[in-house]
Amino acid sequence: MKRKLLPILALLFCLFTSPAFAQSGTPCPAGCDTDPLCVMEDNCFRFEYYGAVDQGNGTTQIKFKIFNSSRYPFMHVMFELPGQNLPAVSPKLTYISRYKYSVQNVYDDSLIKFTGLNTSTYRYDQADVFRYIVDSATFHNGENSTIEVYAQAGTLVGAVTFNLEECDDMIIIPLPVELISFNGSASKEGIALNWETATEKDNAYFSIQHSTDGRNFESVGYVEGNGTSSTNHKYRFNHTQPAGGKNYYRLKQVDHDGKYAYSKVIVVESKGAPSLKLTVYPNPVTNGELNLKLDRAMNEHELATVDLHDLNGRLIATEVLKGSQTIQINTRKLNLKPGIYLVNLRNGNTTSHQKIVIQ
Repeated sequence: MKRKLLPILALLFCLFTSPAFAQSGTPCPAGCDTDPLCVMEDNCFRFEYYGAVDQGNGTTQIKFKIFNSSRYPFMHVMFELPGQNLPAVSPKLTYISRYKYSVQNVYDDSLIKFTGLNTSTYRYDQADVFRYIVDSATFHNGENSTIEVYAQAGTLVGAVTFNLEECDDMIIIPLPVELISFNGSASKEGIALNWETATEKDNAYFSIQHSTDGRNFESVGYVEGNGTSSTNHKYRFNHTQPAGGKNYYRLKQVDHDGKYAYSKVIVVESKGAPSLKLTVYPNPVTNGELNLKLDRAMNEHELATVDLHDLNGRLIATEVLKGSQTIQINTRKLNLKPGIYLVNLRNGNTTSHQKIVIQ
């Protein structure tokens, strides 16, 4: 699967263009108001992935929702397509989106791009839904494990990579318990998670799962379920070691026979000490030198690890920081090809991510 989502793609000629729009306020059909499978945020954008639905005719429809919280009007969004030369299209149904878009399909680079035509009010936390259709056989061939998404508003660019193995394959079936609510609140002692069920069927336990990026989750605790019940039950779990900043949570509900399903993902802002932050410059990298600078000095017992990955998840380089605030990586010595790379900073329970472009 190609990974060529550089901004220069906006200059490429499209192979077909068609309008895709709908009137706001159109009734939502059955199944369109479900919770997202995965949520990611980057640079004033919130990306919600709702999964892929087989249409029964050899095609699969993929759905996203994108929030623009910046003051700049939404300009465009690009989605990576599976394989090459696929005639991905945007379905023309009246509940698809609020605004008008031209839809460009750049076959050779496996992208579909939605460019706003009347999106001057698509800002200040406004959102819209995007759907596109791809070939089912190619999409499900086992080689398409990620979808990259790029959105732009003014000078701001948001870029995320959804791991379909972590998202799409997890919430295909509804929870065997009926959740009334699932929410969290932060304090200096941690983050308190509360949820309530109306009914339960063979519910053995809940595994509480935590993530710092909305993609990669790990269990941080367990709460026993109530088996089979038709009465309301309230549950509570306190996460005593959340990360600084945004924390993502979901419930993994496990039956007595081992079957499981996942809840929606919620986001809670921690009130603890601010996490260690990393500044990456220059970006894009044009002279072969990448500088990594921490926003504060670390104490003598504190460690931070910086990993450099490509978009396939391959680890390219690792640096351990102890006390030092600035390190430099020579990208030419690493023989890095031009493209997009991920810089991950790990500091205690906190993980943060930066995207860089090497030219």
